[in-house]
Amino acid sequence: MIGRARMNNPPTIGSLLALLLMGVPLEAQAPPLPVPRTDPSGPAVTFDFPGMRVGVGEYEEGPTGTTVFYFPKGVKAATDVRGGAPGTLNADAVRLAYEAPMMQSVVFSGGSWYGLSAATGVANELKVMRAEQGQHDFIAGVLGAIIFDVGGRRFSRVTPDDRLGAAAVRSAREGWFPLGARGAGRFAMQGVFFLDGPLADASRTWAHSGQGGAFRQIGPTRIAVFTVVNALGAIVDRNGRVLRCRRNVATGDCPAISSLLKDHLARVQRRGGGTGPTGNTTLTLVVTNQKLPYADLQRLGVQVHTSMARAIQPFATEEDGDVLYAVTTDEVDNPSLPSIQLGAIASELAWDAVLNSAPVLPPTSPRTPTTLSAERLAESVGTFAFHGGGTLSVSTGATGLEARFTGDGRMYFAADRTYRLTPIAEDLFLVVGPAEDVIRFDRRAGRIVAITLNPGPWAQSANRGMPR
Repeated sequence: MIGRARMNNPPTIGSLLALLLMGVPLEAQAPPLPVPRTDPSGPAVTFDFPGMRVGVGEYEEGPTGTTVFYFPKGVKAATDVRGGAPGTLNADAVRLAYEAPMMQSVVFSGGSWYGLSAATGVANELKVMRAEQGQHDFIAGVLGAIIFDVGGRRFSRVTPDDRLGAAAVRSAREGWFPLGARGAGRFAMQGVFFLDGPLADASRTWAHSGQGGAFRQIGPTRIAVFTVVNALGAIVDRNGRVLRCRRNVATGDCPAISSLLKDHLARVQRRGGGTGPTGNTTLTLVVTNQKLPYADLQRLGVQVHTSMARAIQPFATEEDGDVLYAVTTDEVDNPSLPSIQLGAIASELAWDAVLNSAPVLPPTSPRTPTTLSAERLAESVGTFAFHGGGTLSVSTGATGLEARFTGDGRMYFAADRTYRLTPIAEDLFLVVGPAEDVIRFDRRAGRIVAITLNPGPWAQSANRGMPR
């Protein structure tokens, strides 16, 4: 129907009049499509691995993203799938012990099962790219896997799609892999296993994660491991301590994992069982250029995947969808590096990659309260609508600004609770609570028109006014 057509550009007055004359209701028009972001900014690991290109695409409107590994000459591939909730594309094709380089790309994506369309988008774009090179009958082999980055952690339902996959593979380049809150790791998190009580109460310990990578060369052999950590368990460093234990604070004295597990299990036993959000996955790619028969490549994947239980605890639970792909370009012989030793090296790189996934947090805003005039506080009063219909109502109270959420507050706001907003800078307020989230009031032409929750990689916006 005409009324359901997507409109990528703002309608003109003429087009609006034409639609009205045709009897098309204006409210039926779809919002603008999200815009792919593919820039190479931020922390990254660099390496020398000819024949492999990496691209990322992100939707700020999510925020969410996808990460594409492109091998123009193809790779031999195997897989190891663990946990009880995987989401994959073409994984069965690489369980059949083919010795041929069947696959040209591996795609990791946010968006849960919806995000698998990013992988098919890569396949379709590779069809176009190969046709541009005169290879009109080329069939691209693409492996895909997804993480769950919707639900309790963000308001938006924007998910990666074929457009984002196409943009990411077009931007792919050699020797570079962005770290932290980039690509498929844009809204990854870890450690939800240890949350106790209602999500909005316990969210201070739900820490952001991301994607990480590590590389090493031994003689002619190149080996790299890349991972997107969205685990039920917590990331553990080589000293046995939890790497991140608070969402908005990168530093701090996090407990030993043994202590955290002991305390958590004692609480679960006292209350007779645990409940909590689900949807957790760690995605991993092991890449080498060493010649390996399929059996050795498959065992390499199993060995590395098993080792990752050191870096993430607990790992591969029934609520995780852990997927590992192992691929080789099959280019070099290295008799001095047997496959078992290769697996041991790759296992250490996998731990490095997990540790590298911890994102750089935005600079900590000052927590010292500041004083704003009554007129300035009054400018912030209003109702702000998030995606999905939830609203944050800001009002003045006895101690200053207060906020109350109506709808599903995700991990940020509990129902039927009033939050005090403490001013810490002009138009910047701290949500008084364990997570210490920040709200920025956004102005246009001097008037507050929206708010941004947690400015930075995980920013989410709400427009002033009632929900649509």
